[in-house]
Amino acid sequence: MPLKDLFGRGGGHEPSPCPTAEAMTASALGPPPKPEAGEGPEHFLARAFAHAKAAMREAGFDIGDAVDVRIDPKLPFMGYTTPRGERYRIVVSGGSLKSGMLEGLLAHEMSHIYRMGTGHVSHDAGVLEAVVASFRELSSAKEYQRKILHDLLNNVEDLYADDISIAVMRRGAIMAEEHLTQFLQEWVARAPVATGDGDRDRWNNAWLVANNARAIAQMQRHHVEDTGGVAAKANAKLLAAVGVRARDRFEFFRALLAGLEEDIGRDEFRARMTEYLRRFLELVEVAERI
Repeated sequence: MPLKDLFGRGGGHEPSPCPTAEAMTASALGPPPKPEAGEGPEHFLARAFAHAKAAMREAGFDIGDAVDVRIDPKLPFMGYTTPRGERYRIVVSGGSLKSGMLEGLLAHEMSHIYRMGTGHVSHDAGVLEAVVASFRELSSAKEYQRKILHDLLNNVEDLYADDISIAVMRRGAIMAEEHLTQFLQEWVARAPVATGDGDRDRWNNAWLVANNARAIAQMQRHHVEDTGGVAAKANAKLLAAVGVRARDRFEFFRALLAGLEEDIGRDEFRARMTEYLRRFLELVEVAERI
């Protein structure tokens, strides 16, 4: 089943945030950007975009001129990118204009655009669709399961996008190192989901384990120190609650995500994503009811 159908990416669906944008929405790191006296929100956004775009170009990741930015005042999360023919549009929330994460968000979204424009395998929908299609049982996935599966694979896209955006943010002084550390530490969940719906809780807790692995793998990929062991301690609490068999699965996810190469071939990438999805579905089955 195509990704756009399985994961609700087809026409008529509301836009949804990638895991990085969700984490940015929950973060309040750094001082908020300061508009100039009398500056309207559109002009302020254009100025922030120009600065982040210049930082991308100076770091060697020029996205050209086929990108525009817009504000959606009612958007409940930080932002997203959507293709528009041969162009792209980045849409940000009204709240993002008051966030210290604004330029980081723009760098992240432009990094996705760069990956798509250069044809990187991590952003090849055909490869990911083939991976999903190999699991016939997913054709009857429930809505909340489709959202989790979408985020699981989107995490890999985000990982490769952030290989660019973190380099850009560091080079362009867009985010202070201590804020990057705190952002990734706060990403890591420590408490499991316990709603009383056993099946749904297993899916959500398996997702938390995989998402923790993404954050910790990203710290490893970019040599971000886990100051005070905050991320490690939070993750240990989650794994203890989800069950003893969750630790091995976490280590698999962490090692896989930390070790994905920049120039990985399509066949190898597809094989690793297939195993990634298979191991996740196994974790759903063994996660304990909380």
